[in-house]
Amino acid sequence: MGKKLGLALDILGKRANVSLKDRSTNSENPYKHLKTEEAKVVLASLSRNDADILRRVCHRAYRWDLGFAIFCCCGPRFGWSAIIGLLPVIGDFADLFMALILIKKAAKVDGGLPASMYARMMKNILLDFALGFIPVLGDFADMFYRANTRNAWLLYAFLEAKTTALHEGVIQDPDSGKKVSVPSELQVAPGDREGWDVEKGIEPRMVGPALMAPMIVPPLEGGRRKTPETGEVEDNDRFGVGML
Repeated sequence: MGKKLGLALDILGKRANVSLKDRSTNSENPYKHLKTEEAKVVLASLSRNDADILRRVCHRAYRWDLGFAIFCCCGPRFGWSAIIGLLPVIGDFADLFMALILIKKAAKVDGGLPASMYARMMKNILLDFALGFIPVLGDFADMFYRANTRNAWLLYAFLEAKTTALHEGVIQDPDSGKKVSVPSELQVAPGDREGWDVEKGIEPRMVGPALMAPMIVPPLEGGRRKTPETGEVEDNDRFGVGML
């Protein structure tokens, strides 16, 4: 890893931590958040690789930590992590293994993760692993600690900070105010961005000098629309974005 990339990642990690201060990272559902307008703008600005990884990590964290409710659709939520964790010893190691796979997936984003964030993710799952060895109480603590959900929010905040840096063309340290340019490893080629938002018709934002406001493409009758490049009428499914 180059010095410039390492510095940029460290600053993005700091900015991610700042954005998470007022968020309950162990109870809010990151996968549900991806359906908000705020998150859609973030996804549309990321490379296909980063957007796909974010979706997969948030979805797995949801299934692993928040997939079920005690009283049908209400009450405290839990996931497969809590169920498997009930198995003595074997369940705890299986839970740890799945959490490690999640971190490994998150680390495959373009340019990688900051060392400090990677360490924080590891700390979350190791603490969760240690809690699992406490008889009975450990299983309840594990159900509410939700290491995978915490790590999914860390990844989201990091990628959100990355999109802000891409739009501004620089990365600013929240502590010192120092600015550094965006390394090439973090930049996104125009042809590598997420596709059109089918529901809203919003074009992904461009990077650097080519920055443009989102373009609204009004749908035609029958769920069809004109492409902005050619004016030709296309079916909605031609603009679909692959989901999990």
